[in-house]
Amino acid sequence: MVAEAKSYQLPDETLPSLDLSHQLNDLVAMRTFLASRGIQTQNTRIERYIAYLQHACTHGPNDASKIFKNSVDHRFQSPTDWLLYVLREVHELAWISKGLNVSLPTGVDEKLKIVVSGRDFAALDADSQSRDVQFELRIASYFCQAGCEVHLSQETDIIALTSDHAFYLECKRVGSKGQLHKRLTEARKQLVSRIPRKSGARKVFGGVAADVTKVAFSHNGLTFGLTNDHSKDVIQKKLVSIVDDTKNMPLFRDCKPLLFYWLQIHIPSLIRHPPMPVTRFSSIQIARARLDRKERRAASVFYGIFETASRNRDARETPAQKLKLRRGKVEVPVGATFSLDDRLLAEILERVELDEKDISEIVGTLSMNGKDHHFSVYDFQMLPAAVAEEWRATVSADSAKASIKVLLEMYLQRFPYEEQ
Repeated sequence: MVAEAKSYQLPDETLPSLDLSHQLNDLVAMRTFLASRGIQTQNTRIERYIAYLQHACTHGPNDASKIFKNSVDHRFQSPTDWLLYVLREVHELAWISKGLNVSLPTGVDEKLKIVVSGRDFAALDADSQSRDVQFELRIASYFCQAGCEVHLSQETDIIALTSDHAFYLECKRVGSKGQLHKRLTEARKQLVSRIPRKSGARKVFGGVAADVTKVAFSHNGLTFGLTNDHSKDVIQKKLVSIVDDTKNMPLFRDCKPLLFYWLQIHIPSLIRHPPMPVTRFSSIQIARARLDRKERRAASVFYGIFETASRNRDARETPAQKLKLRRGKVEVPVGATFSLDDRLLAEILERVELDEKDISEIVGTLSMNGKDHHFSVYDFQMLPAAVAEEWRATVSADSAKASIKVLLEMYLQRFPYEEQ
């Protein structure tokens, strides 16, 4: 296993956050909007998300298997799992609604009907049509929020018009690394056959938007981060790796209007410090190497649209609050017990890559003050490299001393604030 090369300073304040009640209100408003368009939501995932959030606002996150009866598998093991999976869907729908409230695309009603009919969670959706269309609406929302005229009823997935430019975009969701070349090539060929030479007085340019979440995270589940910055970096590293995989692909062959590929990962993430569930919409762009003046101008307009939408903050967010870092050592009371599976930890550390099951495997327990604290491979992985190396060097000479020391380091890492 490769240790984290970068250390992350513990934040001294909470993240701005949006209360669940506001997210519930957004979803209820979307239901009202859908009804006004003649789109019914009874017995659909929209109603189940609303039921879940209503319960969570009153009683807190809970086992939601009674609400999502057909969506239970090994990935839903705790109230936090349910919360993150629901928020992933709710946040994407809220993002779509945000764009529709600014500019309503042509052809949107048929798209929304397909979205509403999908399975409750993307991770379980065997029929990809609903999530394919949801991705198209997610990308269209960037242009809608910027006030563009957007069309979803043409052969091309998205046509977005500014006063001077017409952007034609093909949208693809890529299910695996092996599909990456095929899906991007398919999108490029579609642009070649569909993009017009002119659009009135507007200059015409093309782009490909690709959701590569399952390329980066084959489980299509959750990610974890020690801090907010760490959570961002985990996903950005995946995106950079995927871009590296495209370097020998003929991305721009025979399609001069094609300016960029826009790769995006959409995944929920649990941040350890301070504790916070978030949904990441992380992007990276691949631009054509050589652009003339008009093309550079068009690329600048596109990036301006993307940045403007990405930086929009919600006025309802709770501002950041100051946190006080814990000072001094942990006082271990008499009667505390501990255990660390040295053999299992050493075996896992020898693996080059870890999957989700490896990371969640419990390697140690510290019991004190009437409470058991279980630590996983992920907890060990997030320790500073010097701590991990010291454990490696001393465990054979004095296993008990090495174990209690590393367990206390993981305890401090989990509870670094006085409020905890």
